[in-house]
Amino acid sequence: MKQGDNPNWFANSPLERANIEIDQSETIAAHLKDEKSALVPLWRGDPLMADGKAVFLSVAAISEFPEDATLVYLGTLNGVAHFAIDASSASDNAIGAPFAEIGEYTQLRYAAGALSKDEIAIIGHARWLFEWHRKHTFCANCGALTLVIAGGAKRKCETCEAEHFPRTDPVAIVLAVHNGACLLGRNPKFPPGFVSALAGYIEPAETPEEAAKRELFEEAGVILTDVRYQFSQPWPFTTSLMMGFIADAQSRDLTLDQNEIAEAHWVDLEDMRALINGEERLGIFLPPKFTIARQLIDRWAQDKA
Repeated sequence: MKQGDNPNWFANSPLERANIEIDQSETIAAHLKDEKSALVPLWRGDPLMADGKAVFLSVAAISEFPEDATLVYLGTLNGVAHFAIDASSASDNAIGAPFAEIGEYTQLRYAAGALSKDEIAIIGHARWLFEWHRKHTFCANCGALTLVIAGGAKRKCETCEAEHFPRTDPVAIVLAVHNGACLLGRNPKFPPGFVSALAGYIEPAETPEEAAKRELFEEAGVILTDVRYQFSQPWPFTTSLMMGFIADAQSRDLTLDQNEIAEAHWVDLEDMRALINGEERLGIFLPPKFTIARQLIDRWAQDKA
């Protein structure tokens, strides 16, 4: 797959990232003084939206945010530096967050449909980093407080000086197929009718392909063969990297783990194409287009054309 061929919305960031192996402190300081530099404000991981578009502020707006607000450097686009700032500590509600008077902090899952693919990749990058920083305020080595350094690219322990770098949680997500139909299931936490491809975290000393087979068998009793990698997507809601597969199932027999899968359906190609076109079928709803599950579904349906 060539660069740029990945159809996933949180992938293909347009930003040129900094090389964190090199001291970037002078470069970042210069960018912070440059009035052309952009600032992406997020509140609890959600972007500020106005007139259906994401709000990108001037970096000078940093002074309007709390002093303890986490600031991260994301990279440059056409020579313009992009930073993101976490407004979450400003207030217990979005109404009191900085610059809320010019728009509304909108849940990213809902805002995604209005964002350009470049915007969603940039905002997803920022949300991903803020989520990691929020969960790693204390040192895994000694338990002391850690501080944000290197423009948010890592944290450093105040006491033992251990450095902590962002870690990605790998996930295998699988669209199982059998004789012109694909398998979709609903987690008990999902709304009724909302189905998706099945997925699970990759365990230690396990390959993504092995995880794909294990998860489908554990959750649905499905035995997979010919597990085929398709593409991946950074997933900023859980700091994950989701690796997408399409795989053949030996049969359509299902044995569901009700703790993980409340319902599952084999959906044939005709019904799937109708669902993709917005028609109502089977009382189910497909995942939104910004999800890797939907991109797997679309690819399978297109390849069957």
